[in-house]
Amino acid sequence: MTTTTNTTSPTLNQYGTYSGGKSTGSKSASETAKTPQTDADKTASATKGLGDNFQTFLTMLTTQMKNQDPLKPLDTNDMTKQLVDFANVEQNIGTNSRLDKLVQLQSAGTASTNLAYLGRTVAFEGDSFQYNQGMAQAPLGYELETSAKSVRVDILDSNGNIIRSMPGETTAGTKHAVSWDFKDNNGRAVQPGTYRMNVAPVAENKNDTIKTTTYTFGTVAGIGSNKDGETVLNIGTSEVPLSKLTTVY
Repeated sequence: MTTTTNTTSPTLNQYGTYSGGKSTGSKSASETAKTPQTDADKTASATKGLGDNFQTFLTMLTTQMKNQDPLKPLDTNDMTKQLVDFANVEQNIGTNSRLDKLVQLQSAGTASTNLAYLGRTVAFEGDSFQYNQGMAQAPLGYELETSAKSVRVDILDSNGNIIRSMPGETTAGTKHAVSWDFKDNNGRAVQPGTYRMNVAPVAENKNDTIKTTTYTFGTVAGIGSNKDGETVLNIGTSEVPLSKLTTVY
């Protein structure tokens, strides 16, 4: 006797579920639980929980008052204190809700303001920059923490080769501009590309090290946020925090 097995594929119904199979459009409880809550979600959950707890509290309080010992009545001060505590919690949740809205509005306003940086050339703390054909100047600079005996400023190509070396200013506490004419040490014009500036100060005492802050430039191609929530500008392959900007051109 031959047995025939039904191999017909299950059909998808209007609820997104295959007959005899698993749902294709829904998440399990464990998957849903993994979804991170926003501040607004937390506030809404706290408000709902407070309402449920308050109703339970009133029910218990009413029941206690009905069944209290006439010789040991419920302490009025204690009851009032509990009611006040609930009111304070409710006010705090309401305050958090309004603060959440203010933060959202501020974030939206900040994001709108930051759009003005798109396409602009900016100077910032850094050492790498992009040289494009026809560029008239490179707003490079540096600052020394302490005065130096001498300073050498090097321009390096993308391979780390020094293509130009120039003497620099030695005083401390001042932002010194670096004038580079986009030529190498032999006076030949360099090709467009990515370059890096390195400042090498020499201290009066050869055993001392002088801290140097370099300033470079670039064109803003995008705006975003880092893991700490700070606004960053996408400049070339780098993400530059907004706090590192010194000049907008």
